[in-house]
Amino acid sequence: MRIAFRLAVAALAVSWLAASVDLAAVGRALAATSGTAVLTAASASFAGNVAIAFRLRALLAGQGVHARAVQMLAINLAAFFYNLFLPVGGVGVAALRLQRLSPRTSGGFTAALTAMVCDRLAALVGLGLVGLAGWCADPRPKPHGTLLVLLAGTSALAVLAAPRAVPAAWRAFMRELQAGGSGVWWAAVLARLRLALGSVARLSPGTLAGVVALSIAAQIPGVVVFFVLGRSLGLALTIAAMAWVRSVVVLVSVLPISVGGLGIREGILVLTLAASGVPPPAALALSILVFATTILAPGLIGGVLEARLWLRGELGTLPRRRAAGEP
Repeated sequence: MRIAFRLAVAALAVSWLAASVDLAAVGRALAATSGTAVLTAASASFAGNVAIAFRLRALLAGQGVHARAVQMLAINLAAFFYNLFLPVGGVGVAALRLQRLSPRTSGGFTAALTAMVCDRLAALVGLGLVGLAGWCADPRPKPHGTLLVLLAGTSALAVLAAPRAVPAAWRAFMRELQAGGSGVWWAAVLARLRLALGSVARLSPGTLAGVVALSIAAQIPGVVVFFVLGRSLGLALTIAAMAWVRSVVVLVSVLPISVGGLGIREGILVLTLAASGVPPPAALALSILVFATTILAPGLIGGVLEARLWLRGELGTLPRRRAAGEP
């Protein structure tokens, strides 16, 4: 039912765009785009994914799982690949991949899933903060509601820090409740929740600060992508304007209401840039170029890496987590 709903939303959004935007003008804009700009945008997108890989590595290290950044980069690119055709998105797939790479011990999947969820929350924080900075620096009038979207992204910081505020007595109660319901389905769910909260709570303030800093750094290349491609299309928008526009578009498109954000991402960009006087064909062309350089290109690279591992029969192994009291 959820998949059917997302497909329907994507179809409606794409149909609206096709009916309201001059597609011939979009094609002409794409054809006139500089190849150098596309290459620069693709390179900036790759740099952003490298920063994300270091962020994910830091989150795993905070849980006692140590890995190389290149492994995390491969996992992130694989998530892009699966996200191209799986309506559930790449987060769940990446978590399963992390479970393959992580140790076969109790709580291994919880550690992987916790890292992925924290990674996505940190990304929302970075998007919100960078978008707010651009929103404040851009003197142009903005569409109503954009500030609320940026504040909502920034509020993910509270969610990320919330597990540290859970009293120890509550955790002990959850542990006792789980023990009392041993063998019952809800006990397993409660165990995963308790382990997840504990994993996040064990992250030091320094680790959380480093993760947020990496999240902000990871957004800068994305802003460069929008700015470079926008200039190539003749859009006279400042980098500050592109910063908040990008954050709004990404924050809305990650909502689970479409297939990979299809149609939503393009429609929001067209509507948001219209307030700055950008013609719909140019805005839609920008969205297509952004998709090609930030989602399609990393996804294709991830597909090649996945195929290589599959052909060679290599799944890889991360160092196992240390048991309590183990030196």
